[in-house]
Amino acid sequence: MLQSPDVAAIVDDIATHILANWFKCEELTTVKLLLQVTEVFAKHKNLVRRLSILQPHVLRCCYSPCHCIVEETFLTLNHLLEDLTWQHSSFFLIQLAFTLGSFLEEEPENLRLMAFQVYGNLLSKIKKRDLVFPLKQQMLNSIVLLVLHLKDVNTDVAQICQLSLCHTATLLGWTKLKTVFTQRDVFTILRILLQLEASKAIWFLNQCVTLFKSPQVFIRQAAVWFAGQIIQTLNLEEMDEVEDANTALRHMQKDPDPVVSCLTTQTLYILEAQKKVLQAKTTTSCFCRRRPRRRSFEPVSLTRFLKL
Repeated sequence: MLQSPDVAAIVDDIATHILANWFKCEELTTVKLLLQVTEVFAKHKNLVRRLSILQPHVLRCCYSPCHCIVEETFLTLNHLLEDLTWQHSSFFLIQLAFTLGSFLEEEPENLRLMAFQVYGNLLSKIKKRDLVFPLKQQMLNSIVLLVLHLKDVNTDVAQICQLSLCHTATLLGWTKLKTVFTQRDVFTILRILLQLEASKAIWFLNQCVTLFKSPQVFIRQAAVWFAGQIIQTLNLEEMDEVEDANTALRHMQKDPDPVVSCLTTQTLYILEAQKKVLQAKTTTSCFCRRRPRRRSFEPVSLTRFLKL
């Protein structure tokens, strides 16, 4: 009925709130119907103004314990993105970007793919002039995750990540990195990312720590490796500020994957030796009040680690 222009014209806030209240029902058939109705709201000028009443309920469906409801919600979100504009729905799009963050490491695999599809479609809706701070922050928080998922076990996810990285680089004005993101070697991309965006090193480190929990072995391996590379670029004062990351790294010595465990042990050994060198330099230059300068980045390859 809502697809009729005459019916759509008489829907008011009261009717929309009544409809929104039905989202409390967790029965799949009912929720699926409500999600389909929400899609109709995005297609009519009169209804789109009231879509904001339904949007919070749609986002909450992402957290349903029923995987079928979550799948239907992601399908609805993709359909909504086809019709929504930044001008009328910027707040919702920002909320969606933050909501998706927790689903990009999702299992089962089909939900993870759907989450990446929504994220990729969301990025395609954004123009450089629309890049407000909260959204820019969330995009930066997803950089390492997108790079590591270039080796996702699902090739469709990997393809979406590459497109998303290139689009992100365009939005952030990262001209050189946009070319780098077209490459397939994850370790090369990470090295250059750290070289060109050294000021965001600790930001990238925090992303690595989050990915230590990834169910995918390669992603844990690469996250540990990149964390080690980042910490090697820090001065003594900065190293003291990332003790939580060091603690998380030490915990990875117990990882069930032998490569992750070995890589972690070798990384910690190198970092401990480096810290002693920095402490010795600080002692011999104690009369210098200037803050130690950041050293140039000297990457250590994964191959070298594995040979140790």
